[in-house]
Amino acid sequence: MTANNTDEPNDRQGTETEEIRQSRESSTRYATVLLELGDEGSDATDDSIAGSPAVTRERLYHFNPVDDGTVVMLSDLRGNLDRARTALASDPSVLNYDVVDRGDGEGFAYIHCELRDPVKSLVSTLHEYEIVLDTPIEFADGGTARATLIGEAIPLREALDAISGLVEVRLERTGAYHPDRRDLGSRLTDRQHQILSIAVDCGYYEVPRRATLEDIAAEAGLSRATVGEHLQKIEAAVLSRVAR
Repeated sequence: MTANNTDEPNDRQGTETEEIRQSRESSTRYATVLLELGDEGSDATDDSIAGSPAVTRERLYHFNPVDDGTVVMLSDLRGNLDRARTALASDPSVLNYDVVDRGDGEGFAYIHCELRDPVKSLVSTLHEYEIVLDTPIEFADGGTARATLIGEAIPLREALDAISGLVEVRLERTGAYHPDRRDLGSRLTDRQHQILSIAVDCGYYEVPRRATLEDIAAEAGLSRATVGEHLQKIEAAVLSRVAR
């Protein structure tokens, strides 16, 4: 009798544990990764901009595949926008484009173009596993892109394995997907995004801290006081939302 009474709750506990595990496995998750695209991974737009001195693309805000295999993109540009227009106009892979000047060497670029591998295969693989490519996508020197992928736990893991066969993939963070928290970035200005990215890349928020305000200031070309003020505003905007 005692043995039976003991076994019953253990069986129930095992069932509940399995249900919790399955629930977690089926939950929507995100994975933020660094994709080492390199020169070979650049799409037509990257090549065009890279061929124009002092023109860079820092973030890709929208990336919409079209039925014919082409893609429509909206990204920011920094530098000599006239050179960017000339390069895009001469690229046969660019079907249509428009560069909007925002002043001070900054602008937006609307581009309809063809994709090539490995970016084309990356997009196809994510579509196959029903993975959402979140935006904005951030770009760094050397053909590195920081992207966030969203999907069910098992397909997301399988998609990461699949794309690692196409390009080098480095996982930065992963977890349960909470849209309200992911939208916190929309509360920041472009300048705040830039400073926060530098702070994270330098290791300012790591434990133990690997960078100081002076390090961030030197990288951003700003004073220590200005960087400190920006980070205070960033933390206030984000943390106040999380705490509510």
